[in-house]
Amino acid sequence: MIVSENGIRLSEDDLKEIFALFASATRFEKLQIYDEQSDHYFHNVQLSEEYSLTEETREFALDAWRAVISFLNSKDYSLSKDGRIIRLSFSDDDFID
Repeated sequence: MIVSENGIRLSEDDLKEIFALFASATRFEKLQIYDEQSDHYFHNVQLSEEYSLTEETREFALDAWRAVISFLNSKDYSLSKDGRIIRLSFSDDDFID
């Protein structure tokens, strides 16, 4: 990920990691995407393959939110609003046990 004053550019690996997080609803699945021995390791994601959604729009939105916040947290980012810093570690609680 390249961050500048003009914005953020994501690498292919960043996109793979975000997609893998998006597709991982449980803590166990989240651990698998970082395990090089797992079939679910994020480097194995083929970004050119088609992906079909079969879930409710609300669930899609929650999965997308969880994936992005978890990705940013893994890179040690936080959010800031009105001078308050919001740590993103809360995203760990969004994965199902």
